[in-house]
Amino acid sequence: MKKKTVLKLLFIASCLVAVCSLFYNNETNTLDSLAFQNIEALAHDENDAGAYCAGYGSVDCRSYKVEYKVSGAQLHKSVAI
Repeated sequence: MKKKTVLKLLFIASCLVAVCSLFYNNETNTLDSLAFQNIEALAHDENDAGAYCAGYGSVDCRSYKVEYKVSGAQLHKSVAI
């Protein structure tokens, strides 16, 4: 009889601990404005609006595969493997 009572108490205690941990760990992490500015700065160069694209190859340029892409001061050239 004592063994069943102890097992019931352990089961109830573990359920309470599980419920409490769910409530306390339900926090949402929010990014501050500096993190969003950093993400925007990194994604800024992904726009190929001013890029010059030429040939057929493996470099992505405006959703096409090209051989050469010149954007700003950078030249991207596809490399044959």
